[in-house]
Amino acid sequence: MTTAEIWKRVHSFEGWYHCIEVAPGIVTPGINNGSETLRHLAIPANLHGKRVLDLGARDGYFSFEMARRGAEVLAIDYFPKERTGFGIAEKLLSLDVSYQQENIYNLTPEKIGQFDLVLFLGLLYHLPDPLLALDKVRMLCRELLCVETYAIDNHVILKDGKAVRLGDVAPRLEGIPIMQFYPAGSLNNDRTNFWGPNVACIRAMLEQSSFAVDSSILLGSRAVLNCHRTHDGPTEYFNAIARGLPP
Repeated sequence: MTTAEIWKRVHSFEGWYHCIEVAPGIVTPGINNGSETLRHLAIPANLHGKRVLDLGARDGYFSFEMARRGAEVLAIDYFPKERTGFGIAEKLLSLDVSYQQENIYNLTPEKIGQFDLVLFLGLLYHLPDPLLALDKVRMLCRELLCVETYAIDNHVILKDGKAVRLGDVAPRLEGIPIMQFYPAGSLNNDRTNFWGPNVACIRAMLEQSSFAVDSSILLGSRAVLNCHRTHDGPTEYFNAIARGLPP
């Protein structure tokens, strides 16, 4: 395929989110540079024999990177594949990655199995019930979990719309697990944004969902956390009781 033909395929889709190098020197015109996040994720270079779940995969930057590392990958997004750049990138990269249109709240091990690594990137703050989502993730995850999300430590939204550091307006709340709620698109005029947790809250929610946080880093208004699954009998018992499930 010629360079002109590749560019023609890239430009046949206008809604690119990820910047993906689909051929030497040819990068899709997305707004998200996944390589910046990738370097903070504690993911083995060799994933042969591993199953990876990419939740909220969109155009598939991380899905394709995991496939390059040898993993069997399932990409999940609530958008149909045709409304993302996934299919175009997949063909240009000559990679075969399974894609399924589904909502995270509908996922179960019975439907899709379990995974050695789950990528939960850029998704948490878009979910109206983040703890329920993390409970779903725990059931799907056998070992490792990588989380990337919006965080309010450096970006609390005030009534006038101004963003400030949490510690500047409420120093005593630094390190206390809290979340800010965004009704009616009040964060970036985007009605898919619901919650902005601080890093302490993200860690607490992960621990409540039986994940141990191995590392975390705050990058402006974003946070990246690397975790592994644990087992906490009492916590899991009371989580089940709270959701009306058999303990």
